[in-house]
Amino acid sequence: MNRFPNFYKTWDADSRTFKVISALGKRVDEAERDLFSIMRAHWVDKAFSTDLDRLGAVYNIERKPGETDDEYRGHLKRAIMEFKGGGTISAVLSVVKMALNLPSDYLLELNENPPKDISKEYSVITGALFSLSSESVLDAKPSIDISVETENEKISNPTLTNTETNESITYTGTLQSEEHLKIEEGKAFLDDVDVTESLSTTIIPQLLRKGSTWSYTEIIEEEIGVFDSAQFDHSIFALGIPTVNIGFKWTAHQPATFEIKIPKNTIYRASDISLVEEVVNSIKAVGVRAVINVVEG
Repeated sequence: MNRFPNFYKTWDADSRTFKVISALGKRVDEAERDLFSIMRAHWVDKAFSTDLDRLGAVYNIERKPGETDDEYRGHLKRAIMEFKGGGTISAVLSVVKMALNLPSDYLLELNENPPKDISKEYSVITGALFSLSSESVLDAKPSIDISVETENEKISNPTLTNTETNESITYTGTLQSEEHLKIEEGKAFLDDVDVTESLSTTIIPQLLRKGSTWSYTEIIEEEIGVFDSAQFDHSIFALGIPTVNIGFKWTAHQPATFEIKIPKNTIYRASDISLVEEVVNSIKAVGVRAVINVVEG
């Protein structure tokens, strides 16, 4: 109507020109609206109500009871991502962002094989064998803590050996009960005293990722009584051998595991974390463990 000359009186709602053009124009406007409705019906972000249900039917995903359009829309988008992306890093991060309604360019941190502090303790006597693994995708260098469990006893020259690699480390000296010998990073401390010079080596035997057998020995092992080989009046029998506690501590990089760090300021509802766990578990590969940690944003 704005294109007509002024004397056609299109500005007058009672004029015949206005009524004719208005009647035709309404049909054009309605056709345009219908066209946009059809287009929106094919876009998950724009569709609503039954149109959204029809899009869900393409993937055989029904709306859950009581699920709103926004919730169902997120449900569909996560499902589509599962069909397209599998368990890739980008697919996992995408579904987490969808679940939390975060922008697609929001930076989330995902760490593969995240570190974990592990400790193991063994109560042994000289000559004992035990199995130990790094429980990691990599070999590891542990810190070692040795103490005498038996009261009022002592040990001399305790030695730890990885029988797989033949690596060993010996403390040349005496360890009394209630004393602690700590060996880490090429250093040794007897309680608070530096005794590194008493180590046979500053290289600590490795924990193998495939696992290996370790042995513990003391200087008295050569004198332990054994039938048919002990000498009269020169044997020490196991009854009086002290028990030793050996502790190992190391950092393992967990196999078949990934960690997602969720900033605390992105959590608005109590159910958000359980929703993230649900969507991640639905898309990750079978046998892979997902760890969800909420961190300060």
